[in-house]
Amino acid sequence: MRIKELAALTGTTVRTIRYYHQIGLLPVPARRDGARDYDMTHLARLVRVRWLGQAGIPLATIATMLDGQAAAGSRADDAGRESALADLRAGVAALDEQLAELYAQRERLTGLIAGVERGGQLSPMPPVIARFYDQMAARATDEKARRVIRRERDFMELAFYRGDMPAESAIVYAGLTDAGLAESLDLFQRIAERAERLELLDEREIARIADGVVDRLSRQLGTELPGIVRSLDLDVARRAADLYVRLADPRQRRLHRAIADALIAVIEKGRAE
Repeated sequence: MRIKELAALTGTTVRTIRYYHQIGLLPVPARRDGARDYDMTHLARLVRVRWLGQAGIPLATIATMLDGQAAAGSRADDAGRESALADLRAGVAALDEQLAELYAQRERLTGLIAGVERGGQLSPMPPVIARFYDQMAARATDEKARRVIRRERDFMELAFYRGDMPAESAIVYAGLTDAGLAESLDLFQRIAERAERLELLDEREIARIADGVVDRLSRQLGTELPGIVRSLDLDVARRAADLYVRLADPRQRRLHRAIADALIAVIEKGRAE
């Protein structure tokens, strides 16, 4: 038979068959009357290649499987069969991983749909945190403060995307009252005002700012703080703290380190009690 007939019988294309010839997956037949003449051996081989490929087996693995099976048949032993089974099982495992990834993607998309339907934005951050930064940006009257807010928002988005921010952190933003929002905005504005001279602050002033952040958080959460602290994944919290310091403006790094250390100390103390 000619190559076009072989392609039609197996549901593929002439171009694909020629590619299989190039990579050694399908033998090149002898010519008859000036054209390549395919027989049932080629047809059977191509059917197996297509069948295994549609099952998700990579072409390189298909070649190994088919050649190993043929060799095993000639030796009348089970080595080729075991090799083929190992490859097939590996293929199933790979498909299981892909299915898990697809399921996770579906869950993320479902979450995005729900968030947008509730008026949220497309962001890896929980909607309550995204709304907080939107409110801060809308209330800020100073461009320097807005830059500080945008920078922190960008950090939070990255941290949630990387999985380096505890999911429980959303609770901190969920219960914010108008007074809490005003206090948060005031903190952003004070940081913005001090941004150019943060590197000149002495250790006592840096410690006082860090303690103020912890105190504000403790007052905001009140009696819920111990339960939240105990539920936190300490490793994730430490990754968030390290990322917070790593991405800080070099002039603000000492302050960010002090704030991160103070928050981690609260978490460690709460988990030990």
